Amino acid sequence: MNMKHEEIYFPKPNRPLIGLNGRFLVAQRTGVQRSAYWLFRSIIETASDFNFVLFTSAEEGRAPEWQRDNVRIVACSLASQNVFRNHMWEQFSLPKLAMEYGVQILHNPANLAPVGYRGKSVVNIHDVCFLVEPSWFSWTFRMTYSFLVPRIAKNASVVITNSNNSKNDILEHLKVETSKVRFSYWAVDPLFFQFNSPYALRDDQMLFVGSLEPRKNLSGLIEAFTLYREKNPARKTKLLVVGCENPLFANVNYNLGPYASDVQFVGYIDDMELARLYGRSKAFVYPSFYEGFGFPPLEAMAAGTPVITSWNSSLPEVVGDAAVLVNPADPSDIANAIENVLTSDEFAQYLITKGIERAHSFRWETVAHHSLSIYKELLK
Repeated sequence: MNMKHEEIYFPKPNRPLIGLNGRFLVAQRTGVQRSAYWLFRSIIETASDFNFVLFTSAEEGRAPEWQRDNVRIVACSLASQNVFRNHMWEQFSLPKLAMEYGVQILHNPANLAPVGYRGKSVVNIHDVCFLVEPSWFSWTFRMTYSFLVPRIAKNASVVITNSNNSKNDILEHLKVETSKVRFSYWAVDPLFFQFNSPYALRDDQMLFVGSLEPRKNLSGLIEAFTLYREKNPARKTKLLVVGCENPLFANVNYNLGPYASDVQFVGYIDDMELARLYGRSKAFVYPSFYEGFGFPPLEAMAAGTPVITSWNSSLPEVVGDAAVLVNPADPSDIANAIENVLTSDEFAQYLITKGIERAHSFRWETVAHHSLSIYKELLK
């Protein structure tokens, strides 16, 4: 498609025009992609006084959520199986398209943006853990991001991140002006509230959700699971692991220990099946070493699942007093927390009640209003 911007028809043409970088829509939907999807969807649904041009693939552009009178799709040469080509499109084609279609602000929701773009722009940087602890990532990933992200942050009009912890890390590692960096907590997909089953009827299983990478500390969780089973031999609790390996991250070899048959690797599943697993599990355990925000604990709380997570990075900001906080470097601390939850229905029910209440305070409408207020600020 190679139309000039004046040929795009909007029923109400005199609204500000925002460009949306939809490259992320062709990628597998993990935390970054899920948050970017809901961010754009909620912005479009909330904004009654803006027009939008969504740059994405023709296939993704046909999704019903983008079919609105204030949204126009520009079909681009993006493909789910061609990461390098998608990078090149973002760096070289997207800036030209943004100028051609006359966008007043270009919004990039998934960490990366065209480095050479000189118009007004907003970029969501979820975290800078590749600078906090480079050993967690592959050489290619950390070199690419270490080159691009500081330059993207410097050139952006506004950088939005998703926790106070991430904001502090961005200010420390990227050296951008304090006034340029804003934070707004992410929210939870309403789908997860629909799968809160009675606790007594749930399967005797605990759940972990996340990429199979060093930062997520699955090794520590497996060690804690072994300690718990050894101390409670009558229990036949299983550990379900949802997530896949990713070439972007450093490799991890897992020692499954004596209860290997009760550790089940589920792989990647869609959101509907994930919500069902949350709702069928007696505990969600997430002893990550670092999170910019951490969607899985919030999703688990929404589904009424007791949460055990780390006391570090942004996780205490997200869960508040509605979860058990542990030292992720101490498997015995994690094991004790698992035992406290799984052996006391009263304590588990307390966490369920607090968690659902906490999850309801994270609303995508609030996230959308924050972004829209930044658009208005930049357009003044």
